[in-house]
Amino acid sequence: MTENLLDKETSPYLLQHKNNPVHWLPWGEEAFQRAKAENKPILLSVGYAACHWCHVMAHESFEDEQTAKIMNDKFINIKLDREERPDLDNIYQNALALLGQQGGWPLTMFLSSNKKPFWGGTYFPKEPKHGIPAFKDVLVSIANSCDNDPGAIVKNQKLIFEALNSLDTTNSIDLNIDELRISTEKKIIENCDMQNGGLRGAPKFPQLFIYDFLLSLYVNDNDSKKFNIITKTLDKICSGGIFDHVGGGISRYSVDENWLVPHFEKMLYDNAQLLLILNKFYLITNKIAYKKKAIEIADWIMTEMQDENGGYYSALDADSEGVEGKYYVWSYNELKTILKNDFVFFAKVFDIKSEGNWEGNIVLSRYDNLHIKTEDEDKIQLLLKKLKLSRQQRVRPQLDNKILADWNGLAIEAMAYSAKILNDKKYLNSAENAFLFIFEKMFLKNKLYHSSCMGSNKHLGMLDDYVHLCKATLMLFETTGKVSYLKKSILFTDCILSYFSSENGGFYTNSDDHIDVILKNIQYFDNVMPNANAVMISIFSKINLITSDDKYTQAQKKLINNFLTKVSNQYFGISSFLKNSYLENYNQLIIIAGKNITQNEVVLNKVYKNYIDNIMVVMIDEKTQLDTGFKFYANININETTSIYVCKNNTCSLPFTNIDLLKEYL
Repeated sequence: MTENLLDKETSPYLLQHKNNPVHWLPWGEEAFQRAKAENKPILLSVGYAACHWCHVMAHESFEDEQTAKIMNDKFINIKLDREERPDLDNIYQNALALLGQQGGWPLTMFLSSNKKPFWGGTYFPKEPKHGIPAFKDVLVSIANSCDNDPGAIVKNQKLIFEALNSLDTTNSIDLNIDELRISTEKKIIENCDMQNGGLRGAPKFPQLFIYDFLLSLYVNDNDSKKFNIITKTLDKICSGGIFDHVGGGISRYSVDENWLVPHFEKMLYDNAQLLLILNKFYLITNKIAYKKKAIEIADWIMTEMQDENGGYYSALDADSEGVEGKYYVWSYNELKTILKNDFVFFAKVFDIKSEGNWEGNIVLSRYDNLHIKTEDEDKIQLLLKKLKLSRQQRVRPQLDNKILADWNGLAIEAMAYSAKILNDKKYLNSAENAFLFIFEKMFLKNKLYHSSCMGSNKHLGMLDDYVHLCKATLMLFETTGKVSYLKKSILFTDCILSYFSSENGGFYTNSDDHIDVILKNIQYFDNVMPNANAVMISIFSKINLITSDDKYTQAQKKLINNFLTKVSNQYFGISSFLKNSYLENYNQLIIIAGKNITQNEVVLNKVYKNYIDNIMVVMIDEKTQLDTGFKFYANININETTSIYVCKNNTCSLPFTNIDLLKEYL
């Protein structure tokens, strides 16, 4: 008997749909076999728990009995959490783009039982509006085409599949890597919003890897234009409504040019990336506002997004009580009542008007008042705590408590780095606990799982999982000096080489364990996170520095060469590749060696007061058991006084003990 089978799932998104009258099936062989046996097309609906328009389409259509009847009669219906299977989502988003349509969520794709797509779209309303057909009309039209003109369906499917397979073909431009970096830098700067920060237009997404790229260039060329773009972007994000000034963390994006009105869902990956770059920019500018915002994000991650067993959760929903943003916005009278005599002061900092700034409500923003006097900021923080206590009485948005390996990798790296920059070990403890959970519970028999929820692992890991977790593990090694982390990072790197390598040097998104994808592809462009292949360049760089193992050197060279045959003039998608390949030329190894562990820690903390994206840091004491095959280990003297060595191109400086000399060597 056909029924809705989502109640057996663990994904919060799938469980949101377990009571729909639609006979939803999870992605899997049962659904494909049923489609084949019943000779029905598949309706694949892809979304995620914090997605506002996914909720809208669910309420309008998937909870509607008439719509559900058409779906059940004419289709085999599959509901997929795109965060559990980003690889599948990428394939079908690419297919939608080939159909000439803008991607997004909810993604609505129509497939045959062989999983190959033949048509699709995103959100369809219950009734026709804004030129978008009603969902019921779409369903009837697709079903009629499948019944009456199957040949056209097969033809369309064949064309789409052939186009998908050709996406990885050579797409190079006649530029060497230095010319490509310069032209990309120029294009990015030309398209930046010099008034509001970010890229021009709306909506505005953080896309923090773009500004991380510009920051790596600025450190070497001191170009004021780059500095101003980064400053404007971070200031607007940290002061606009996209930042939750009461509870910490940023929302997914803003709908306007001024970063004021967000789509209110909060994603772990956005916040991890912002936390990392805020720490870096604080080191460069020494402006306390960036440090304070970094602390707010780190505290939010630790207190609201960390499971008691260690892992970090995925997201918070945009909606509460069925209303987008209800948990986060304020009324004028509400603020006056809570803040009492301090309201006038608070209203001046946050530019509060009685008419509100969004649909009669107030989204808190402090555009001209991010960098204010310490005593004023201290007072603001006390008033925000009052608002937080009041807000805690509201109905909270739903938590997506999936623990995803790749997103956790980003968060672990950022939290471990924050521990050094913010000088607070609680963030390091948080990062280590998250890593321990993933390594012990999600890395089994040298195979990493992508998702864990309600005590159950789902879906074997993809390239992003291994890569971002590997980079996090290297950061844990650098910040703790624990050799066990170095060994684990090398283990993850060897897994990547074993499971994901292609003949030409790039790394596939999927391993051979993923037998349910219609094709294996290599992704070269940044999306919402830095591209995994690009990040591998930095991983190889750091492991090369300490191991001097030629297999990593050669793998890195092949990877960079492969990139250069694939990337084109898609300037905004290659920031991470260009950053990591650029920094590879400046990589240096800093070795901190001494018998006194406490003294070593002091030196390590001072090293981290520098911007060090292109540096591998190794801390050695008498108990450190580095592999004797590591080239530099045998030449290091461990004395009473902590010494510093700076190494590059297989050559180390003479040891020195004065940390103030470090910048001269760098």
